[in-house]
Amino acid sequence: MEEQKRLCASRDGDLSDLGLKVQAQHGLIQAIAKTQSEHTATLARHTTILDRHTTILDRHTAILDRHTAMHTEHATSLAQLSLNVFSLKDSVQRIVGMLDTLIERGGRQ
Repeated sequence: MEEQKRLCASRDGDLSDLGLKVQAQHGLIQAIAKTQSEHTATLARHTTILDRHTTILDRHTAILDRHTAMHTEHATSLAQLSLNVFSLKDSVQRIVGMLDTLIERGGRQ
């Protein structure tokens, strides 16, 4: 009988230890679940922010593309104007030369 009491007491101790371990593991699992839930919420907030920033970046990229196209167009127009100014300058110099020639001829007559 003593042996049975000792075995029962040992079994009760083992069950108690096992119960404590299961309880500790349950608490750990609950803590991990809470942490995972918090991380999921944080990730969802970050995803929302990233989506907003992506939309803003897309708009800015479109604006930059339009500005780049305008810059290219303006550069082309400026180059054409520069050519026109040089051509006009040459024409004005020719006219001045012709006027100088006429003035010289008129002064000799």
